[in-house]
Amino acid sequence: MKKLILLALVVLFIGCSPAAKNSARIYIDQREYDKAKEQILIGLQETPDDYELYCLLMKAEIGLGDWNRVSKAFQDGIKVDSVKAVNWMLKDKNNIPIFKQAFYNAAVGLMGDEEYDGALKNLKFCKILEPEDVNVYILEGGIYDKLGNKELASQVYDKALSIDPENPDAYFLIGKALFDKKSYDSCLVRFNGAIKYYEINYKRITKVIFQNLPEFDKDLAQKIIKLWHGKKKDELDELVKVKLGIDAGLNAMRGNISKFYKTTDGLSQSYYRLGMAHYNLNNDNLALVNLFKSLEFMPDDSDALFYAGELLIKTEKYQEAINYFEKLTQLKDDDFYAWFYIAVCWTQLKEYKKAAGIYEDKVLAIDPKNIDAMTNLAYIYREMGNNKKSFEYLMKADKLQKEQ
Repeated sequence: MKKLILLALVVLFIGCSPAAKNSARIYIDQREYDKAKEQILIGLQETPDDYELYCLLMKAEIGLGDWNRVSKAFQDGIKVDSVKAVNWMLKDKNNIPIFKQAFYNAAVGLMGDEEYDGALKNLKFCKILEPEDVNVYILEGGIYDKLGNKELASQVYDKALSIDPENPDAYFLIGKALFDKKSYDSCLVRFNGAIKYYEINYKRITKVIFQNLPEFDKDLAQKIIKLWHGKKKDELDELVKVKLGIDAGLNAMRGNISKFYKTTDGLSQSYYRLGMAHYNLNNDNLALVNLFKSLEFMPDDSDALFYAGELLIKTEKYQEAINYFEKLTQLKDDDFYAWFYIAVCWTQLKEYKKAAGIYEDKVLAIDPKNIDAMTNLAYIYREMGNNKKSFEYLMKADKLQKEQ
């Protein structure tokens, strides 16, 4: 009888977790993550092959907010025993969303640092924890896109759409991948899909933001977008209180305004890409329509402004084109191409004095050796009857041409 009791005690003793591990668990429950980590590191000195200590370390690092260390701790646990480490994580059902978000955050950070292999490894952990998370596949597709693997990126985006057929981001990214491959016909459907579902989200979020106003205010919406993009929090806080009638200010609307900006940008970029697909297919009217739509949502988009201006020149709407190029110069005073095309427009409108002034004071100030500007000035001064000045610019252009 005494021997049986002794055996039971031995089994009980052997089955106990080491003191460091138990202390770590307690500290984690109490959210004292520094102390938990300290105990885990002590435990690892004694038992470096204990997979569970690495899993507990992962939990502590999540509490400390260091996503790369979270990932490293789990990978170290996998090296010890991959099956047990994964099962340990999956059994902790209440924390699965937290684990997944930690790996996702690590992947985002690594992608930003161009450490793509590490980012993809973290996304694999995300898939183990939550196989149907669309955001994981969208980020994965973005990584493959950065790596130049357009085919694999498209496959991953297609997977995202199979999970969520109404996800505008997935439609946009598939369209972008096709656009980058110059499959302009194929990308049209995808960009139209993105617009369809972004617009649903846009209407939903504007109802929330403008809930205290009788109707949607387009000008106010643009001001909100500009302030959010410019990170002018104090001005935006005042606007939310005064214009939107939300007494709690920006703190109460931060999440909604973030969604509003993201959705507005998504719509703008979808219309822009759709416009540029038509541009490359030589469908100038459809290109212009979609570029105009893009600018309704993001009026300061320099690419959309430029190509809209270019297409207006192509359709001989020179005065309208000037408006778009002047907007570009307001955004960036030394935009060479914007000033050049403004001068071209004034030339076509036979406003030769204005054209000459822009070429000389703006275009050549930015690029003093621009042969095209000098050649155009030679033409302008000839039309103005100043043959001497025309000849001077022709000689300058000829000299520069020979020097090249």
